[in-house]
Amino acid sequence: MNDPQRRQLEAYLQRPLPELEEELILYAPAVRGPAEIWGKIANPIHALICDELRWCDVRQDARFENDYDLAIALFTILSTRALHLAFDVDLVLISAILAKRGMDAFCGCI
Repeated sequence: MNDPQRRQLEAYLQRPLPELEEELILYAPAVRGPAEIWGKIANPIHALICDELRWCDVRQDARFENDYDLAIALFTILSTRALHLAFDVDLVLISAILAKRGMDAFCGCI
C-alpha cells in the first residue's frame, strides 16, 4: 500500500459507514443503490477472506486489533489475489467498508 492509499484509507475510516457505502454508487451508477452494489461484490470477497483464508480462525491475531491495521491487511489480501468482481471498484474503499462493518459479522463468525 502506497502513501496516497494510506491517506485515503485513513480518510475513509474517519467517515461514517453509510457514506462509504453510498460512495460505491460511483463505481456502478446503473445499479440501484449501495445494497445492490454490495450484493454484487460481496460473494467473491466472502469466498476469499472468509472461506479460503478462514477469517473466523485467524481473527484473534494481534495485527487485527484496530480498524486501520485490519483494513491494511484486507487491502493487501484483496489487491494481491485474483478477484472476479462484477465491476472495478476501489479496493481501499472496500477494505474500509469491511473493517467498519466488522469482519466477524461479514464472515458469520460465532
